[in-house]
Amino acid sequence: MKHKQLKVIKVIVVILLTMLLIASLLVAALGLVYPAVLRARHRIDTPNGIDRMEVVTIGGVDQALYFRGQDVENPVILVIHGGPAYPTMPLLHTFQFPWEYYFTIVHWDQRNAGRTFFLNDPAEVFETLSFERIVQDAYEVTHHVREVLGKDQIAIMGYSWGSAIGTALVQTHPQYFNGYIAVGQTIDRNLARPVAFSALLQAAQESGNSRHIAQIEALEPWAIYFDNSLTGQIRQWQARYGQANTGSDLRSILDIMMSPYYQFQHKTYFMRNFQRWSTPLTLRYFNARDFGVEYSVPVFYIHGVRDFQTPYPVARDFFDEIIAPHKAFFSIPDASHDVFRENNEELTRVLIEEIRPTLVGTS
Repeated sequence: MKHKQLKVIKVIVVILLTMLLIASLLVAALGLVYPAVLRARHRIDTPNGIDRMEVVTIGGVDQALYFRGQDVENPVILVIHGGPAYPTMPLLHTFQFPWEYYFTIVHWDQRNAGRTFFLNDPAEVFETLSFERIVQDAYEVTHHVREVLGKDQIAIMGYSWGSAIGTALVQTHPQYFNGYIAVGQTIDRNLARPVAFSALLQAAQESGNSRHIAQIEALEPWAIYFDNSLTGQIRQWQARYGQANTGSDLRSILDIMMSPYYQFQHKTYFMRNFQRWSTPLTLRYFNARDFGVEYSVPVFYIHGVRDFQTPYPVARDFFDEIIAPHKAFFSIPDASHDVFRENNEELTRVLIEEIRPTLVGTS
């Protein structure tokens, strides 16, 4: 009897391993075919379009940029990605294609991030990392983009960590910009953490799950003492309750693996402990108020109503203080921090119908 049971177990194990192998081969094949199909279906095929991947030396470090748009006469948006060190470039196929008929979009992989990571010695670049250095890089990238596209002014889209860089950039050098678009704007961690923790605990209490409540209550030092060792756990809980995204969920991984704009080598960046290469970068001491509330450029905030990674109420309150030639706050329903993919339909509508006319009018 025992022998028969072992035989059955062996057969089941072989079947499971075979199924796993077949699934792996299918994913690998899909990873080769799907990106090629995507690239072909969404090629830039207009006479005045641009599809340009390039490496530029910025601040003494080789850095990767990617330009896409169907008409270079359109307004330009330079995307400053989040993280730190979590580039948006490999995910553009999940949200950007409709934008390319109305804007020229430029993606930039920052120091030690994405494609740029493989262009330099990461250990050497690590020694140069600081908030001020990334802002200076963004300034140099701005000038390069303006030169390539022949524009006096461009717009900045700062996402999460990138919104801190974007705030500093447009407030320091406003003459080069015709708009600042903040997606998931970070304001001040001193205000954000207690608000985020309170919202998380309230969501758990409303669920009635006593085990969740107890586990979340044990993480309260994160809200008070800036205990960054707990951040990963907080993000996982927030993601579970729809208040944040971790960037490590199955959907994100598959989207990156299917990207037409990263080669396999670049995709391996996300298989590493990539955040260790950005550890000197922190928003602990960033406060948007340090850069003032008076802006010389139009200001647009786009924020998921369920976003407590960069808490919606904190961003909303700060936005009300802003004085600008033109400003507008867009609340994105059914979205937390990753509005690009959680509600891209509304995000796209806002960009094209609400924001583009202002950028055209100020170009």
